[in-house]
Amino acid sequence: MFRSILAAVFVVTSWSAFADDGGTLNPTEGGILHLKSALKQRPERAGFLCWVVYEVQKGGHDMADTAFEALNDCAESGNPPSMIMLAHAYENGQGTGVNPEKSTYWVRRAAEAGYSMGQYHLGVALITGYGTSVDKAEGRAWLQTAAAGGNKDAEDYLRKMNW
Repeated sequence: MFRSILAAVFVVTSWSAFADDGGTLNPTEGGILHLKSALKQRPERAGFLCWVVYEVQKGGHDMADTAFEALNDCAESGNPPSMIMLAHAYENGQGTGVNPEKSTYWVRRAAEAGYSMGQYHLGVALITGYGTSVDKAEGRAWLQTAAAGGNKDAEDYLRKMNW
């Protein structure tokens, strides 16, 4: 099944490369450097495009700094998984310096967008004071929201805290 899906993704993504006007397999207008225009032209592909950027960025490739900037574009475009990935980059100093406040800022944006993983991480940040002031009541509320949305990590955290 996975091979079929992978083959379908390859065929679909390869097809667009053959379909450009010049017949170029890897046109110069593609890639990380042109992510903003790709996000505007094909917003439905944001998840895939931004995941690829994240993998390049966290891998420490030569383009890690460029990929970090592109990941920021992904988060700014409103893609909640990218917000979490950007928060992770700020937490671990990948492509940027470690910055707990910016990490928590992006986690909050994802949480407020209704993304249960963001809600979980914001709840933990508020309880532990990571990148923000400690606010256990608000943290608990975010964990409960995440758990109600099916986030198993939030359910486990609440259970461990006897909440």
